[in-house]
Amino acid sequence: MRYTRNPEVRATDVDGEFFLVEPASGEIFYLDAVASGLWRLLDEPQEEAVLLATYREAFPEQPAAQIDADVGAALKVLLEGRLVVGAP
Repeated sequence: MRYTRNPEVRATDVDGEFFLVEPASGEIFYLDAVASGLWRLLDEPQEEAVLLATYREAFPEQPAAQIDADVGAALKVLLEGRLVVGAP
């Protein structure tokens, strides 16, 4: 799947920590370290495989299965919050 930022979302960077506002609901989301990294990577649309490979390369000491689970969970939160959109 290919992911991209929702262009309507407003992002605020406070000392490297991201807060996003989903415009339809006005809900504010605080991004943890994994989700913040994904937000940065999704400055340009990215395939899920590329996102996973980037995280695996950045954290080689972590088991790939753990990275996959963490990135998958963060993507789920971003998708459910309508902060990013996915397309096949």
